[in-house]
Amino acid sequence: MTQSIRVLTIAIMLLLFCSTTEAAPGQQNPTLQSVSQQSLQSVAPSAPTISLPAGKVVIDPAKHLMITNLDVVEDPVRTNPNAGRRATWTFKHLMENMAGENDPAEFTLRWLEYWETDQVVNGQVSPARPDIAELIIDPWVDASYHGQLDLRLAPFKLLAIVNRMDLRVHDSRSVTTAGEGRFIFGVLDPDGMPLPFTVIFEYELLAENMRELRDWAHQWYRLGRYSLGSRGYNRALARITRRFTDAGRAPDKINGNPINQIRTNELAIGPSWELREFVLDRDTGMLAQYTVAQTPDTIALNGTPQLARLINANEAALLDGTFVLPAAWLGPGSIAGPFLPSDFPDFAKRTFTVNPFGGPFVNIPWSAANINNNEARHAFALNTCNGCHRDETDTEFLQVDFPRQHNLPESLGNEAELAAFLTGGEAVDPVDHETVTEFNDLKRRAEGLKDLLEHIQREGITNLPLEPHVPRFVH
Repeated sequence: MTQSIRVLTIAIMLLLFCSTTEAAPGQQNPTLQSVSQQSLQSVAPSAPTISLPAGKVVIDPAKHLMITNLDVVEDPVRTNPNAGRRATWTFKHLMENMAGENDPAEFTLRWLEYWETDQVVNGQVSPARPDIAELIIDPWVDASYHGQLDLRLAPFKLLAIVNRMDLRVHDSRSVTTAGEGRFIFGVLDPDGMPLPFTVIFEYELLAENMRELRDWAHQWYRLGRYSLGSRGYNRALARITRRFTDAGRAPDKINGNPINQIRTNELAIGPSWELREFVLDRDTGMLAQYTVAQTPDTIALNGTPQLARLINANEAALLDGTFVLPAAWLGPGSIAGPFLPSDFPDFAKRTFTVNPFGGPFVNIPWSAANINNNEARHAFALNTCNGCHRDETDTEFLQVDFPRQHNLPESLGNEAELAAFLTGGEAVDPVDHETVTEFNDLKRRAEGLKDLLEHIQREGITNLPLEPHVPRFVH
């Protein structure tokens, strides 16, 4: 079966079976490399000190956490790549501010070219997905001038701006980070139509003390004062986003930019859904493919005795949420299926659970014979990229996706579709086929932000919460 037929078949099945579909914080080593884009730095907003009035804290996910309103993501100035420095929510602006001393167009092209050839990451091979050239790179170059990418023509459509303060890290003595702010883009084909491909820019919300943590929380919360998508709301949101996207905002990180990682989720350029992760390289300041968070190589490990031993040996840590996958196990990407038996070189010897998908395709959750505790298996799988985006949450793949009914290439027409994992739903365990798990991740995030804000109301910035906050769930 050729790759093109396979992709078409899977796409048709996804439409028939239905579902919709965000991604996990990785870590990036800091550097002392600086940035020279002074003109950009000069207009970046400074961090405010904000007081929060006493009263009941009410979190509106649509205003405070997952912002998909069309008056925001299609703001006529901030999402218009021809609007110059005011276009702060465009792919162009983000890449220009991330590139450091590198040429932004070259910086972007070299990133896209990672898919054209096999990559070796952590001693493992990430197979090429060369269709990116025909589908994305070549049409973009052809539409540009002098063979160099024109970033104003970037085929990336903003779908959401996301507050991930639930990823903050602190204990009763110190603050490590306030979490992340994210931009989610959908990728467009040469005709401006949606592809099954999203790109997520995941930036650190820098904070080293309770005052800085408070200021981030207050600034996000005070968005609630405005009507969603109004001029005041968008202006206030832009003040927040420029604190974490602009050049020079993180002098101790690579290129002076707060980016932690870029994650991609796609079926557009290869035979199966795949997730990849990219970070800035310390030596070159360019994006480089990196291991995916908390996720081993599916093809190498799933259904093997090694997987069973790994889960059994770490059962307690998996169940209490403290398990961290050793670096040697981290994979170069995450294949999420649907699978063909031929995807595995020794399919008949594997002991994983095989669930029918349609035709010759199957779903294969993280599983193996002799795993002692299925709850520990589920905890392991849920914190992997492909487990979160597929079997463990009953998601087809994307947590944030293009709307099914749209008016592209002119407009999205409707807000991005969110998977039930985010908005509330149930998933049947893909291995025991009995246990039902309820998910509502936006509710979980809202409750966490509310708890933090209420603590600040009671205690001010003198005392950190007694309970340490470390993300138990990285997606």
